[in-house]
Amino acid sequence: MKTNLSLLFYLKKRNSKETGPAAIYLRITIDGKRAELATCFKCDPEKWSHTAGKMIGTKECILSG
Repeated sequence: MKTNLSLLFYLKKRNSKETGPAAIYLRITIDGKRAELATCFKCDPEKWSHTAGKMIGTKECILSG
């Protein structure tokens, strides 16, 4: 029996008018069942690659307190 596993990192804003760093979330999918986790990190949306699911460049993420 095979199990399908998928990991996806993405940015999540509270609303469309929000500016500044956005929270980084992790979505885990196992056999079609999803779970979302907050990573406690934030990233400037301009420095995020949606296709790669990671930051662009070498600067660190912001640890949200």
